[in-house]
Amino acid sequence: MPKNKIVIIAVIIAVIFSNIIILNVIFGDIDLDASSEKNIFYDSLGRKVEVPKHPKRIISMAPTITEILYALEVDDRLYGVTTYCNYPVDAQTKTKIGGFSTPNIEIIVSLESDLVIWAKEDLNVIESLEAYDIAIVVIIANNLDDILKNIKDIGVLVDEEEKGKDVSNSLKTQMNMITDKTDTLKTNEKLKSYFEVWETPTVVGGKSFLHDMIEKAGGINIFGDIYDVFPTVSHESVINENPEVIFVTAMGRGWYTVDVADRAGYDVIDAVINNRIYECDDDMFTRAGPRIMDALEKMTRYLHPTLFS
Repeated sequence: MPKNKIVIIAVIIAVIFSNIIILNVIFGDIDLDASSEKNIFYDSLGRKVEVPKHPKRIISMAPTITEILYALEVDDRLYGVTTYCNYPVDAQTKTKIGGFSTPNIEIIVSLESDLVIWAKEDLNVIESLEAYDIAIVVIIANNLDDILKNIKDIGVLVDEEEKGKDVSNSLKTQMNMITDKTDTLKTNEKLKSYFEVWETPTVVGGKSFLHDMIEKAGGINIFGDIYDVFPTVSHESVINENPEVIFVTAMGRGWYTVDVADRAGYDVIDAVINNRIYECDDDMFTRAGPRIMDALEKMTRYLHPTLFS
């Protein structure tokens, strides 16, 4: 074989081999670079973040994230959580780094973390941690499918890709078992509802994953046309919309459902007349984590109990 052909073939083989070595494998919003000690993650804010391939000292700055990390069984690498991270019980034994919205930067830095995961957009906190060369990734869910994707992405982030897929796929199966039932409902069988997270009343808007939950559970969110996460509305608007079902988070107040029913003018609302005000577990319903499909099933049973008979 002529020498020039041998050289050409050798060059082609070298190029192919080098491409295999430096190839970036795209997984969701993550670039897995085989030639680097770090991966590139594009978070929910569109930020490009370099993260270690196998983070060893993880900090969770949100109860949602903490529950996901425990589901992925990486709690042995979890070194800090917020004061609100109460589930599972073992999370309460971890070092506290402050509140969800008020993390203590000094404590986080002292823990020598190589990965911080948050669920909130606050550029001041993000920039404060970046100043210490700490990788911080923001993960936010706007619907139930986002939650499933986030679990898989966090699995890749913490080097537990297969476990992330397993947890996500299991939750998707659970979700599909419920939506298979509610998809049989006709439009006039879906119940007008709203979800109240505070007595002002602050409610679930169209930008919240809870809006998606209401719809998948066979309800119609009467405030779904407000493109916000938790907008505050007037009592008059609640009365005028006349919901058939009301969901509330009691925030530890056992009297809350009674208070809603006793509000001035609420006695004409169908949900009050028919005693269809349901108290929902704060943590289970408002955390975009592994327990969210349990919450979806509970909500569906509240709305359409006959689907499960």
